[in-house]
Amino acid sequence: MILNILLYALLIICLFICAIVMYFALIWIYLLAASLFVSMKKEYKKPSRFWYKNYILAIKTICLQCKVHIHADGLEKLPENTHFMFVSNHRSNFDNIVQGVVLKKEHIAFVSKPENFKIPLARKYIWRNMFLPIERNNVRESAKTIIKAVNYLKDDYFSIGIFPEGTRSKDCTLLPFKPGCFKIAEKSGHPIVVCAIKGTENIHKNFPWKKTDVYCSIVEVISPEQIKTMNTIEISDRVRNLINAKLEAN
Repeated sequence: MILNILLYALLIICLFICAIVMYFALIWIYLLAASLFVSMKKEYKKPSRFWYKNYILAIKTICLQCKVHIHADGLEKLPENTHFMFVSNHRSNFDNIVQGVVLKKEHIAFVSKPENFKIPLARKYIWRNMFLPIERNNVRESAKTIIKAVNYLKDDYFSIGIFPEGTRSKDCTLLPFKPGCFKIAEKSGHPIVVCAIKGTENIHKNFPWKKTDVYCSIVEVISPEQIKTMNTIEISDRVRNLINAKLEAN
């Protein structure tokens, strides 16, 4: 009797595991098949709700598979009925994935390094959702990206996400900011949403056995009226101080 119960329990566990594996497999098969309809040679002019929903499906699936437990706060501060420039500290390649899940209703296209547009499958989704590659060491090309981001905000296509540090902080200390990126908010006349993120640096260490707690906080929103009273260096300093204070408080 006891042996039969153990066998039934083992069977149920096996079926449950198989169901989970099948669920994730079907999602990735669908996303892979859908990506075949995205051309990296085509420059897309307008966002697509269909492709944005697929992108959200992909990043939600990544968070589930990596056992990411997201703690979000400050969402009530988000501006209503307008897009914005979203800025955050940068600790991990998971940062914009987690932030995309937290702000899934906002449609944010991130400014990202060119290497990310070479990642299999991911490149198709970020390209179709009009993420912007930026050549950090090429001033002229960087300026073109900034202008394009400004125009997307002016045309009210979506919000623009950027990491002012310009690269990941490997030791999780806040790196110096690049003030030039704040021209996006200055020239577009849109607010800046300031975010502090913590914990994403542990996801790759904990995967696949342990869950990872990630903390994503909307610290403050700087209005267009406030932005007009400051230059980009002053804006950069204020944003950096806000993020640093939040990270130290945690």
